Amino acid sequence: MTVKNYKSTSFIFIVLFLLISSPWNSFGQTQSNKYDIVLAGFTIGSMQADKTTTAKGIDYQIHSKVEFWFFGKIHVEFLQKAHYENGHLMHATTNSDSNRGNFLTTVTWNQDHYDVDANSYKFHNEEPINQPIKASTATLYFHEPKDGDVLISENFGMLTKVREISKGVYEIDVNGNMNRFHYEGGVLQKVILENNIKNYSIKLKVD
Repeated sequence: MTVKNYKSTSFIFIVLFLLISSPWNSFGQTQSNKYDIVLAGFTIGSMQADKTTTAKGIDYQIHSKVEFWFFGKIHVEFLQKAHYENGHLMHATTNSDSNRGNFLTTVTWNQDHYDVDANSYKFHNEEPINQPIKASTATLYFHEPKDGDVLISENFGMLTKVREISKGVYEIDVNGNMNRFHYEGGVLQKVILENNIKNYSIKLKVD
């Protein structure tokens, strides 16, 4: 191999290395966090939260499954997706499948507002939202909020305000139920969710 050819090959190798290791290659990468769902000290299900960055924006997905016995077998599967572009929510869907039925909620940006069609057990909401949204419950699994932040509950299509009650601990009101998020070093460790039957928690799995 001549010196000229050797230099050309080396140059091509360096260019390829820079392309592979450049920030552009971060597109399409997915960050995942896994959680246990705990009720009265017993693990009753699991949850996985995914954040995927692509050239089109950022996609969040929350997928959970719960099964336990409470005067009969209880089954709940929950799939929530939210798509952001330039820091703003563009579209969100929530699918829930349970003993109480199957429900779908959609929130879609439409020129200057969000069209809302929210459905869950004994709940329906079509009230539009007339302001841009920069955060939602899905983003809380990857980003620690600030006191006073306004975000949307994708499931109910309703806005709520974040309240910091102590360092790293935040509360939001979701359709009359208080959910509490606990962070350490910016990482979500635990969520305590208020329920009309019994409160339950979502805890980060540690490998």
